[in-house]
Amino acid sequence: MHISEGILNSEILVAGWVVSGGICAYALYKLDFESIPKVAMLTALFFLGSFVHIPVGPSSVHLLFNAIIGALGGLQAFLAIMIALFFQALLYGFGGIGVLGVNTFIMAAPAVLVWYFLRPHLSVKPNLISFIGGFAPVLLSVALLITILLISSARLDYAVYMIFIFNLPLMFIEGLISVFALRFILRYKPNFL
Repeated sequence: MHISEGILNSEILVAGWVVSGGICAYALYKLDFESIPKVAMLTALFFLGSFVHIPVGPSSVHLLFNAIIGALGGLQAFLAIMIALFFQALLYGFGGIGVLGVNTFIMAAPAVLVWYFLRPHLSVKPNLISFIGGFAPVLLSVALLITILLISSARLDYAVYMIFIFNLPLMFIEGLISVFALRFILRYKPNFL
């Protein structure tokens, strides 16, 4: 779900940097010394998730883990995702530095927003809430990606349908991964949430 350089117009790029950069600056300001290893772990989780590819038709999608990162990190998810996307752009050419703000917002905002509302209900129905918490951030990330592409360029109308279809299996897979991961965390390290 990386947007590459040269696709978005400058207004969207600037808005992405302002919003994501502002949230990251605030999260960095609020970051305490004890939370630095957790942000590093979440960064590594997001970075390594991109290496697990799932074939879908003629293409493939990769794991995001943005739901788990949003559940564990809160606003610090913006820091973890921005750092991971920066290294992916720098080392592998995924996305780019110019679109880093937009790509960070697409991945982090849905995860943080969904878990802001779901976290209080996690103890009531943990499996259902965990599945929704894994499924919904991917769905919202896809919706944000499609919206940004449509706003930026009318030439990509054909691609938005394929983006949704190819990421549909990923939504279910991320939901199931969230169920198992969060059940494990709730059982053995509940204060981590």
